[in-house]
Amino acid sequence: MSHQNLEIVPSNVTSDGTLSFRNGQPVIQFIIGEQDRLLLGQSVRLVGNFSVLSDSTPTLGSANAQLNMDGRTSLYSTIDQLVIKSQATNQTIEHIRNYNRFMASYLTTTNDLGDGLSHLNESNLQVLNSHAIKGNVVVPGPPPVASGVVNSQGNLGSSSSFALSLPCGFLNGTANIPLAQGWGVGGLILEVHLSPDNNVLFANDRAGAGISNAFYEYKNLYLTCEVERPAPEQLSALQSQGAKGNTFEYNSISSYYTSIDSSNAIINFSLGLSRVLSVFCNFITSNHINNRDYNSMSTWYLMNNDNTVATVNQLIFTRGGERLPLEYNIDTIQRTNPLNRFPNAQILRNYVNAIHSFPKNRRNLLKPENNVMGDKAGSTGPEYYNKFIDGGAGFGVGVAFDSISNQGLDFTNVPLGINMDIGLTTSNPQSVYMFIHSKRTLVFNAQGVQVIS
Repeated sequence: MSHQNLEIVPSNVTSDGTLSFRNGQPVIQFIIGEQDRLLLGQSVRLVGNFSVLSDSTPTLGSANAQLNMDGRTSLYSTIDQLVIKSQATNQTIEHIRNYNRFMASYLTTTNDLGDGLSHLNESNLQVLNSHAIKGNVVVPGPPPVASGVVNSQGNLGSSSSFALSLPCGFLNGTANIPLAQGWGVGGLILEVHLSPDNNVLFANDRAGAGISNAFYEYKNLYLTCEVERPAPEQLSALQSQGAKGNTFEYNSISSYYTSIDSSNAIINFSLGLSRVLSVFCNFITSNHINNRDYNSMSTWYLMNNDNTVATVNQLIFTRGGERLPLEYNIDTIQRTNPLNRFPNAQILRNYVNAIHSFPKNRRNLLKPENNVMGDKAGSTGPEYYNKFIDGGAGFGVGVAFDSISNQGLDFTNVPLGINMDIGLTTSNPQSVYMFIHSKRTLVFNAQGVQVIS
């Protein structure tokens, strides 16, 4: 076998090489063409330069001192959707909506502070310190300049380079992806849908003063990946098998959205999926989304409109109305003691296990310092964000349906339900971002590609 590294520029790149939501390029498309090679999915990287600008100028003035973005999700906060299709048939293989919210859960439960200070900082521009991300760290210069990701670009006269991996079910598998027509997917189309600027950038002081015109921008984007050419005898076998029809099994992430606004919160979805492995959700107050006064990537606790925590008192997962996979209610410590502000261990354990097998999880950002249920009342200044430890709270709920066979549970004709007794005492809609981890099968032959979900 021989290996080759590919560099692929966007098929819709502009003449000056800049891409941004504000300037009318919300979708960035890459084509990994049909070829007799195997794609190493985990090698895929989005590479380029990132800048935050104001009024199309590279200089952010003093009025933008509080401009910020979520340091935990970093550049992932700019990706609203990730779509992977077959180039030959345009068949959608995986489509993750609210990808940035998915990454808010994924990064929090699979990486720790050491990751954020090392490889994630270098590749993804992750900065878990709220001062550093917005450029409050001053480095020597003529004159001194801010060195953060957000406010440094114009002052330094340059942008921040990155090499971003794209975690998803299809690319994160251990099996190499066949790109050929006939015995594979017939090439791939990878689309990155950008998130609105208001969903990425926010005012650290909650005032929004001086940052209404700020926006982010990508430049010199390209996709890198590694492909493998099969040996002649292996290629012949693959071609022969493809003529009869072949299959490729992979994991997939599906996204759903709803909102809740009562103490008895009932979430029901008809998934139409036959092999569901797990479900997990994160939450945010609905009016904080796409709002420059708030961090839209926050995964804080459910909140009343007076900024007090609406605690989860009871949690139930159901399949077709029956309790499953837990045949009991999770009654939290807040059910009997509403003043207890420590997170419930069973909720967090099941949440982590739904994203990454708990026994194999060796690192995450969840800790008492950033997950205690402190109310937000009275926190209106910069200290509101500055006090967040290691990226802030990582609250969510979830459960694994199949941790043994890894074949999943059938939800084809029965609904998934999540019932929560929560301490909402006021009308304050809470957005729920729900993600389903399931197994799917690609069937491909000379006639095309089909996804069996």
